[in-house]
Amino acid sequence: METTPRLLPFVLVGVFAVLLIGGIVLSLSTAPPLDQQQLRDGATATSSAAGFALLDTNSVGPLSSGTAASGSAETVAFRVLYQAPDAVEESEAGPGGETMSIILIGDRRFQGSGSQWTALPPSRGAGAGAVKTILSPLEAAAGATKVTRQGDLYRFVPTSSDRFLTEVLGVAPSKLSSPRLTAVVRAGSLTRETITATYGRERLEVDLVYSRIGSAPPVTAPPSSSLVPGPTSSTPTSP
Repeated sequence: METTPRLLPFVLVGVFAVLLIGGIVLSLSTAPPLDQQQLRDGATATSSAAGFALLDTNSVGPLSSGTAASGSAETVAFRVLYQAPDAVEESEAGPGGETMSIILIGDRRFQGSGSQWTALPPSRGAGAGAVKTILSPLEAAAGATKVTRQGDLYRFVPTSSDRFLTEVLGVAPSKLSSPRLTAVVRAGSLTRETITATYGRERLEVDLVYSRIGSAPPVTAPPSSSLVPGPTSSTPTSP
């Protein structure tokens, strides 16, 4: 009579142990591979940061024996400052050497040349739209399905590869060959992403370098002293 109540707890423990082991096996069978998970975590850490600085370098160069000819590539670089949730500052060197810039904060827009700025008519969702574009490479890495790793360099294929390549390179995937997407993950964050492909006899490359992740300065409107008269609008316009 005293044996039954003593056995009951051990029977329950045995049942829980079976369920626990079964849960572990199921978890391991459905969990993504380690390389894929590390890339996802790094991309998510960068995209979910309060802000970051981004150097976006785009280049097009002729192929020579399967590689880009040295010193012949046309390159343009953009410097971007991102602040969540919907603020972006982008600048590049203009044809005359002056810095051309644009600032988007929510619906507000400012265009700058050198030290002078113009307030543009507000555009609904302008900042959010720019942020969506800036974060899309990180989201592609976070949703990668095929991932291989060598050190801190990850090669991956995003879920919607054709659409992503079209958006980034501006060329239909059917006209591209040898696409290659890589990312660098360091200290738990994605710090670099590079997209390359061959288009005819040219090599296309988009190189994205992320820095000051989570510690970038805020995006602010230009001081009123630097503003010059520009177009005005009484009602917000759509992009």
